[in-house]
Amino acid sequence: MNEAEAKLLAKKETDYCYVLAQAKYFYGQDNYICLERIFTKGGCEEIRLSWWNKGKMAPRPADIDAVDWVALFTAAIKAGVFTAEEQLGMVRAIL
Repeated sequence: MNEAEAKLLAKKETDYCYVLAQAKYFYGQDNYICLERIFTKGGCEEIRLSWWNKGKMAPRPADIDAVDWVALFTAAIKAGVFTAEEQLGMVRAIL
């Protein structure tokens, strides 16, 4: 994928990247953890885990317990954060 393709597919654009797919797990009304597929404006496609507080990305690690991680990960699969090939690779790695 190149930047022009990412721009066309993006759900959101920031100064840093194009957000291609996103899943959120909410902790209250204004706090959530995101698992996203992004395309950086430097040309890399990446998976980003981030913590958001009151609509702004927090400059701290995102902490999530195992039960909530499963819910976030499931939502990320449904939202298209991971490609079919990546999903198959994860299943193979577990088995």
